[in-house]
Amino acid sequence: MLVVVSVAKGDGLSLGAKRVGRKQWQFSFDKKRARSIILKLYEKGKKKPFYTLPCSENYSVSGIFTVVLEFSEEAQIEYIYEVDGKTTLDPYGRQVCGKEVFGKMLTEEEKEMVRTVAVEETKRVGEPLYTPFHETILYGLHVRGFTKDDTSKVRAKGTFKGIEEKIPYLKRLGINAIMLMPCYEFDECMEEDDNDITRFRYAQKEDGEDGKIDYPTVNFWGYTEKANYFAPKSSYAWDTTNPIKEFKHMVQMLHKNGIQLYMEILFSYDCSYTFILDCLHFWVREYAIDGFKINNDVVPGRLVANDAYLARTKFLATTWNVGEMYGRYEELQEKTLAEYNDGFLVDARRFLKSDEGQAEAFLNRFRKNDLQQGVVNYISNVNGFTLMDMVSYDRKHNEDNGENGQDGTEYNYSWNCGWEGPTKKRQVVQLRLKQIKNALVMLLLSQGIPMIMAGDEFGNSQMGNNNAYCQDNEIGWVNWKQKVMNQRILSFSKKIIALRKAHPVFSSPKGLRGIDYIACGCPDISFHGTKPWYPELSHYSRVLGVMLYGKYAPLSKRKSDKSYYIAYNMHWEHHEFKLPILPKERKWRVLQDTDNEKIETNVKEIDSYLVKARSIVVFEEIID
Repeated sequence: MLVVVSVAKGDGLSLGAKRVGRKQWQFSFDKKRARSIILKLYEKGKKKPFYTLPCSENYSVSGIFTVVLEFSEEAQIEYIYEVDGKTTLDPYGRQVCGKEVFGKMLTEEEKEMVRTVAVEETKRVGEPLYTPFHETILYGLHVRGFTKDDTSKVRAKGTFKGIEEKIPYLKRLGINAIMLMPCYEFDECMEEDDNDITRFRYAQKEDGEDGKIDYPTVNFWGYTEKANYFAPKSSYAWDTTNPIKEFKHMVQMLHKNGIQLYMEILFSYDCSYTFILDCLHFWVREYAIDGFKINNDVVPGRLVANDAYLARTKFLATTWNVGEMYGRYEELQEKTLAEYNDGFLVDARRFLKSDEGQAEAFLNRFRKNDLQQGVVNYISNVNGFTLMDMVSYDRKHNEDNGENGQDGTEYNYSWNCGWEGPTKKRQVVQLRLKQIKNALVMLLLSQGIPMIMAGDEFGNSQMGNNNAYCQDNEIGWVNWKQKVMNQRILSFSKKIIALRKAHPVFSSPKGLRGIDYIACGCPDISFHGTKPWYPELSHYSRVLGVMLYGKYAPLSKRKSDKSYYIAYNMHWEHHEFKLPILPKERKWRVLQDTDNEKIETNVKEIDSYLVKARSIVVFEEIID
């Protein structure tokens, strides 16, 4: 039987459980304003504690309860704290047991088995990749939803290992960074006292009256403040007994294949700044995480921007006051902060569906790439329609959420192309395909950091649900079924991603100025209308031409990139675009036309081109 053979005060220098000898463990806990704290230790899987220790001043260092316990033998130890009579998991706990099945409502007896596991530090993953923002192509995904559907054809469905199995696919697509929605331990089963997020499903009574019944909603996405931020989610692991090892191996394999890993962390309002920094340091130190998306209403920008250990870690947030942090005109050697909000989504979608007054708005989004921060561009996100649903639905269809249509944003800026929902009408299907291709060009050839949501690259649908936060089923999971239309979208996605990666003119590291600052006869970026050098930015304009001049994107000391011209016609009528004149012996050729998949490859001089209605044409400079 396991027993404690000695008890001593710890040093309290690191919170959580830490092995300090072959049979010795230190347990340290922030007392804060607690009146009473009791440490309870359990042998693995046992119902009753084998040792209980009340907190006293004998085991306190300032505001920290810290104790070193020596045991009679080596064993896996589980523990909890009882704080003011309430069971509490260690906020610094590295692993949680008792929650290995996702979405399972635990009985009272099962809840008593939910504990923190004392685990020793294992070999660290290595170093982050430190890939600069301008080379990054982000891919947002939900760990469980990414591979849980049978169509994913992976063995370890809905797990970290499942992501690892999809690495060859991600490489073929051209992705070099993934961002995981919350993948630390969180409470997905909402209790009745969670008034801020408890939901009700509507049921039809036998007498025909609508009645409200209590139903515990599954928080599929994981955006909840009830979380253990240091512990990888055990129900997201194929081997639920060792989520740490599986997570680390996933990171190793991603890095080995040149793919960064970003984590999304939603810190609760009661998290102290010390706790937040400890958490971020931990994930970078132990797991070599490349970047984080954080909620900066809780995490101040200065806290992460001025931290030496996080100096090269990337951070995404809704907004940053970079002028205050760095000085208004200071040029940074490496940008580590990036703006992440719906600005690009709104303006790009409105331009795509031919709203008035959007040409100039999209122009500004296209070129946005600040000197001191990056900007993440996306045209779909977890909160809202998928890319396919954006061109298939005019309104949300959230009936399955059971909230009587009261949930989800009302502003989707979508257009169903003439038919609500799925259809086999050829004209509608072809228009939807073209609009998706238009959206991909808008996103992937803009100057910011492009982010694709998992499945958008081949037309995944959530059947019109724009708030699938509680849909742990086919609605919320990515459907990998390879239809003909899906294959055409996937093929186009790969081409545009490859184009961006091959030509640095699409991703300037410092941002474009719109002036000729190297005296080559042309600005780095210029805007046009149907006539060269005359942009049409009136309220009624739905056309835009953009030229990116290759001289400003050096490939070597003597060689620079090609120039590109992108003609956007979001009008429902055709427009003839006259192209800017290039220097002698240089011509334009059509590289991509979203209205025509079969482009003639023979080189011929083009000085004008008929851009069909609701189409985008990409022209490439060639030397005769």
